[in-house]
Amino acid sequence: MTKKLLVCDLDNTLYDWIAYFVPSFYAMVDRVVAITGCDRNKLLDDFRIVHQHHHDSEQPFALLETETIKQIYANVSWDAVVRGLDSAFHVFNSQRKQNLRLHAGVKETLDVLRHHGIKLVAHTESKLYGAVDRLYRLELFDFFARIYCRERPVSIRPMAEDWLSRFPMEKIVELSLHQTKPNPAVLAEICTAEAVSHDDAVYIGDSVARDVLMAKRAGVFAVWAAYGAEHSPAMYDALVRISHWTPEEVERERQLRNEARAVSPDFVAHREFSEVLSVFGIIA
Repeated sequence: MTKKLLVCDLDNTLYDWIAYFVPSFYAMVDRVVAITGCDRNKLLDDFRIVHQHHHDSEQPFALLETETIKQIYANVSWDAVVRGLDSAFHVFNSQRKQNLRLHAGVKETLDVLRHHGIKLVAHTESKLYGAVDRLYRLELFDFFARIYCRERPVSIRPMAEDWLSRFPMEKIVELSLHQTKPNPAVLAEICTAEAVSHDDAVYIGDSVARDVLMAKRAGVFAVWAAYGAEHSPAMYDALVRISHWTPEEVERERQLRNEARAVSPDFVAHREFSEVLSVFGIIA
């Protein structure tokens, strides 16, 4: 099989996003409760409202947009609020350092693919700041010729442009909110931009309802990263509790899953990312 391009989903395909984000987020929440004495459930409700407003569960500084924090720190300057909640932000960062890890064999596999002349492209529905931050922390930038992500979020305190200047932004393409999985046009645009035919492309992702369905609709070889679809039910429920998903989006996800039942991936990576090598005829 002659394939020239591998398009990689990021979250849960190259690393376990849920296992990193959920413990980090809730550690921050618990620290905020300890600092302020606020009602934990009310704060979680507020987070969900902010996340839904921004269509993003990783909205930068979402804590400062919650109604709970606005009421507690009414008429207090931004800098004073940040100082007061500094340990909460710190505990999130500390947990992230502990829990954000690549799945087994990811770097080695990407290196082998690159050595064999396979073009590597990343595609994620995470927004710019989150995607850039994780690629930087996990030292993945150099492997990808291009990174396609959601456009940067609007924040009440936007990150400074000099933060982004440290990264190879010329490699990053920001996609608009409507360019979402499993719309095959998104993948078709990626293939066109990378000058690779659909027949010569492979897409790997952990979601059958989004990644596999999109690839099949686009006529691209679909690899299901089954190892990345396994999550703790308790951790998943904790994510849903504060997620940006609206009732309409939950219903859409249900419909996609029903549609995906009739779809079969072209290849399944059961245990780890390195299994994708066989799709390219490479013996590890």
